[in-house]
Amino acid sequence: MTFPNLTIATLPDVILQFASHLNSKGRKESTIKRYCYDLEDCFRYFKKNNENFNLLQVHHFNDYFHYLTSERQYNEKTMHRIFVVLNQFYKFLQSNNSSIENFIPFTNYAAGPSRALSSDDFITIEEEKKLVSIVQSTSDLSEKQLKARPFLMDRNEIMIRLMLFYGLTLKELIDLQMRDINFALNELVVHSKEGSKRTVILKKEDRILLYNYFVTIPEPVRPHYHTTHPLFVAFDFNRLTFHWVYDTDSPKALTEIAFQKMLRLEVKRAGLRKGLCSQHLRNTFILRKIQDGLLMEEIQNLVGLKTPVSLKRYEQFLQENELPKI
Repeated sequence: MTFPNLTIATLPDVILQFASHLNSKGRKESTIKRYCYDLEDCFRYFKKNNENFNLLQVHHFNDYFHYLTSERQYNEKTMHRIFVVLNQFYKFLQSNNSSIENFIPFTNYAAGPSRALSSDDFITIEEEKKLVSIVQSTSDLSEKQLKARPFLMDRNEIMIRLMLFYGLTLKELIDLQMRDINFALNELVVHSKEGSKRTVILKKEDRILLYNYFVTIPEPVRPHYHTTHPLFVAFDFNRLTFHWVYDTDSPKALTEIAFQKMLRLEVKRAGLRKGLCSQHLRNTFILRKIQDGLLMEEIQNLVGLKTPVSLKRYEQFLQENELPKI
């Protein structure tokens, strides 16, 4: 396939072809969805600014990156991901049409994310209180959101708590299945991206919260015990019930993108700083464990890391910043 012109009309097909290319390379479905979302968001920005997709230059992408950092306040890790997505997309276009230029490597944003941590990478106790509190609140919700709220309060709160108080990553959270939970023993088996697994012992109040969410799901669409059904299920706001996929005869798993959208809404409602995301919650869990005096090997096991190397930057942050416990 060749791409003589990248226009508003051809963009959906081109992105679809790119998604197919990523799939052939073995990329995970969640990664492909994230890439497509980033691309659609980027070109939506250019469309809004009346730019011709086929005539984009370096300065256009510089303006876009500046917009993401200044207006949306995206952190460095997110910016790096978007840079990588756009770079791969234009490499794909070039492989099909050599006349297409890839300006992405020549933009002002051409460096990888810094590994050094700052105070902006964590949430404070005050921010935590506001975030957890707002999830069970109905303030600043639309009429449509208010109708759905009773179904989502417990689900949203326990997801946030599993990251903040147990150190789960977003992927680990979304990948949880019914066979991973044992309500009787307060146990949750968490599978890391490296293929290892660890058992998390839930506090009684969190086990109750998780169970309350589970029984909130109407029985006909409720995930089944001891199966590969997803633990966290997507919600259909139009029908005011949880999604059931009849083709697979199972609930529809909540996606990473849906979780991020939910968290952005809760952050906004709580009046917290823009850009606060799931990584902030896990970062805070790790930092608190170091402040508690746990050994690096213990924390490594708690958060499912292969080696304790990546924990060094948390130690370095504490060494360089005299902080009260966050």
